[in-house]
Amino acid sequence: MKHVASSLILASVLMAPGMPAAGSHWPSGLGGHHGKFWKKGNVRRKLELTEDQVRSLEQIFARNEQMLADLEADVKKKKADFEALLADDRDDDKRIMAEVDLLEQARANLGKARVTMLLAMRKILTSEQREKLRREHERREGGD
Repeated sequence: MKHVASSLILASVLMAPGMPAAGSHWPSGLGGHHGKFWKKGNVRRKLELTEDQVRSLEQIFARNEQMLADLEADVKKKKADFEALLADDRDDDKRIMAEVDLLEQARANLGKARVTMLLAMRKILTSEQREKLRREHERREGGD
C-alpha cells in the first residue's frame, strides 16, 4: 500500500493534472526550465542525480514533448469547441453530449501520455531519489 501511495505522490510531483506538460509550470511545484525539474539546481542536488540520469530524463522528455504539446492543443481545441457550443442558444443536447465525449477522450489521451512518460522517468530514479522527490514535493506543497 505504501508503494501505491508513493507512486501516486510521485505522479503528482512529476505531472500536475491540467498543467501544460511542456510548460514552465510542469511538474507541479518543481517547474522552471520548461518543465525539466532535473535541470533545477537545488532539486538536482537534493536528488543527487548523475549525469547519466539527467541525460536519460532529458531524452525521455524530448521523445514525448511534441506529442504532449499536440495532445494539449487538441484538448484546448475541443474545450473551445465545447464552450462555443454551450454558448450557442440553440438546444442541441445530443450534440453537446457528443462534444463532452470528445473533450473527455482528448483529456484521457493526454493523461495517458503523461503517465507513460512518468513511468519511463520513474525508472530512471532510484527508490531513494523518488522518496526525496516526494518529500520535496510535500515540503513545497505544505509551505515549509
